[in-house]
Amino acid sequence: MGKTTGKATRNDVANLANVSTAVVSYVFNNGPRNVSPQTAQKVRDAAAKLHYQPNSIARALRTGNSKTLGAVINDFTNPFALSIYEKLEMMAAEKGYSMLFATSHSELQKEKAVIKELMNRNVEALFISPCENVTLFTPSNENCRLVIFDIDRKVPNVSTIATDYTKAVQLGMSHLFKHGHTNIAMIIGQSSNGISDGRINGWYQAFKNEGLPAGHIEHTEFSRIGGYKAMLKILDLKDRPTAIFAGSDLIALGALRALHERHIRVPEEIAIISFDGSIDSQYTYPELTVIQQNPQEIARLALEAAIGPNSKPTRHLLEAKLVIRQSCGCNMKTQ
Repeated sequence: MGKTTGKATRNDVANLANVSTAVVSYVFNNGPRNVSPQTAQKVRDAAAKLHYQPNSIARALRTGNSKTLGAVINDFTNPFALSIYEKLEMMAAEKGYSMLFATSHSELQKEKAVIKELMNRNVEALFISPCENVTLFTPSNENCRLVIFDIDRKVPNVSTIATDYTKAVQLGMSHLFKHGHTNIAMIIGQSSNGISDGRINGWYQAFKNEGLPAGHIEHTEFSRIGGYKAMLKILDLKDRPTAIFAGSDLIALGALRALHERHIRVPEEIAIISFDGSIDSQYTYPELTVIQQNPQEIARLALEAAIGPNSKPTRHLLEAKLVIRQSCGCNMKTQ
């Protein structure tokens, strides 16, 4: 008869899998010794059959490792950010780590509070796209690695991971120039942490490369309502642009609504390219041409920076790619 009462132990799993208790420990702690895939699967199968759950608290006390990571999300409505954290959580789980999530709602004081709370829970690493000026953002716990998203420059003592915004924006602008557009406006979110700096630098550099005066920039929020309000202001300009570069998909969604409400045809009257490439960009009308970031690679590098045994604070800049759909003027179906 199998075990029917009481809580399954490591010994029970070892007996059922016909391995030592040390091997069971190696499987659930991801080391320190390697276990063959076949043996590891036998251990997991035995654990599943016995409903065995490793005691993470006891393990943390014994090893000094909580096997827990923390993440501070400033906006749960941003589909691109959520795609990164979803992949990050899945990758972390494969390594035997769990994740705790908290939200700052883009408020500085709330951010500080949740960072303190997560560190009090002894997370081994903390992922964050900070509200505050990153030059003031320094580790408060030397045992907790910090990984900052969306910052395309070096920050002392932490790892930063971002798309190369300057090159990415130039890539999108080059495509709009090829369509013959010279009067192009940008809608970009404002942020105290400097997130938009690289995009704006790329914007000005793109016009400089073409020998053209830079177009209008409308600052707003990185949100749907921000894009909507900004687009309405742009449509009221005396010299209305013929194309828009949206600093995020959320901004682009709001901008598209404003364009449709004003009965402006996209891309015939105003073309638009968006930055992010979230899943939502495939379900607009017309479909958004985007500068596609790579959430899979962002998550992989973030996890390596957080738990990699030899990882040191560094800056990672990733390449983006142009995904051509319809909103730029390409691939439009004939009516």
